[in-house]
Amino acid sequence: MRPLLTTWTSAGLITVSSIRQERGKHLPEFSVHNWYVKPVHWIVGGVLLATCVAAEGDQARMLVDSGLVKKRPQGVSGTRVKPVHYRPVAKTASAQAADLADVGITFWRLRPVRPEDDPNTRLLTLDDASGEEIEQIAERIEAGTPLKPGERVRLSVEVPRSGFLYVFDREQFSEGRVGAATLIYPNFQTAPGDNAVAAGRLIEIPGRNDRINSFKLVRSGSAHVGEMLVVLVTPDPLFVPGADGRKAPVVEESRLLEWQKKYGSVMEHLEMNGGAGKAMTVAEIKSGTDTKSVLTQNDPQPQSIYRVKAKPGEPILVALPLPLAVSADESRD
Repeated sequence: MRPLLTTWTSAGLITVSSIRQERGKHLPEFSVHNWYVKPVHWIVGGVLLATCVAAEGDQARMLVDSGLVKKRPQGVSGTRVKPVHYRPVAKTASAQAADLADVGITFWRLRPVRPEDDPNTRLLTLDDASGEEIEQIAERIEAGTPLKPGERVRLSVEVPRSGFLYVFDREQFSEGRVGAATLIYPNFQTAPGDNAVAAGRLIEIPGRNDRINSFKLVRSGSAHVGEMLVVLVTPDPLFVPGADGRKAPVVEESRLLEWQKKYGSVMEHLEMNGGAGKAMTVAEIKSGTDTKSVLTQNDPQPQSIYRVKAKPGEPILVALPLPLAVSADESRD
């Protein structure tokens, strides 16, 4: 049996999904540097611009200026921020800088509170057994990290463009069959306009203040091998019939496939080195809950960066991995 990522609304079950991605081997490491914070006039269209520097040891490095960070407001003037290193996980092709957009994604796994945790970063969630609220901490995991049954996860998205965010889910099965695509964000709990993206704004899914504010892994049938989350950013609001109702609406298969074909060209996937296991900060929490609060160039960067082929004004689409862990009993079957 394999687990299924689920959450309940008052109307029923919502699933969240993705597929595995193989990690590249013997690839160069990248680093994002936020040195002294100052205006940058040569970042175009939220792009990663790379400049080769001297090799360190046997592995070459590159300095990568992330459009996600440079398009955020400046932080405290003169503050020097420690460089953040990224490594390439997958790269499919090259594209002109003006045709690329960055999408920042962070998956958060919930864990019990520890004595050293900042009290201001605790998240209240509902305990399944007692129905009472318990305190937990959200910590980063890399995209593609296998998740165990019973674990709870959350998602945050940052896009340095104006537009509107939509997240769809569909199940995947071992024989290649896929489930229906349902819209899980925005939903009836989302205030009008809260799915608007902008530079420095972090959108949390589910919302921290939602009654059900995390997704839980539960078991499904043996043929169920994973889920797929499809993140779509459109320049204008998207009309999805039933999106404001309590039941997650199903999107036509042909419509989703058309979007994926036209807008789902991910050129590169980068993962932050050393980010996994770090707890969500107060700044990230504030940005995720207050639509007027944005992250600055001094604040933490996303765990995963996806470079997508999308000219200004075009939609952006990314399919995200959430592989499902196989238990010892399953691996013996």
